[in-house]
Amino acid sequence: TLDKIRDRMNESAPHTLDSMTFMATATYWDSVDMDLGQDYRAIRWMQDNVQGSPVIVEANCPEYRWCTRYTIYTGLPGVVGWNWHQRQQRGFVQPLIIENRITEITNFYNTVNISEAIVFLKKYNVRYIIVGQVENIYYPGNGLLKFEAYDGILWDEVFRDGTTVIYEVK
Repeated sequence: TLDKIRDRMNESAPHTLDSMTFMATATYWDSVDMDLGQDYRAIRWMQDNVQGSPVIVEANCPEYRWCTRYTIYTGLPGVVGWNWHQRQQRGFVQPLIIENRITEITNFYNTVNISEAIVFLKKYNVRYIIVGQVENIYYPGNGLLKFEAYDGILWDEVFRDGTTVIYEVK
């Protein structure tokens, strides 16, 4: 445990039962150092401002990485959620259903074809799109440019902190 704490946590983080507090001062390495404070403030914004149970889309990556952090910390439904749990709990529903959704998320973030992106958003009734440090790591390239390009047209920026942006689909 101490090795994990030294690798992943800021030793000066407050000691508390609030499982999110560490994020305000921590960094996490996943090919680059990420300032988890950005996600902390964005997740807190969602907890304070989002009503009901709208679907969100965010990066999905291999287990035990910093992905699906918004679904985990807000309790809001995501297009997939933490894929290992989903594969365990839905293994008998339809072969490859989880893997196919992960591929669709990757295609959504990577596509430069706005029509394909709209089809994805409608298919899963997505209301909030997360474009943060993790999405920039896992989906590098021109696909992420569509979010700023269509801001105010297909979705509205509702939160920004550093490189972390939350869009609300119109």
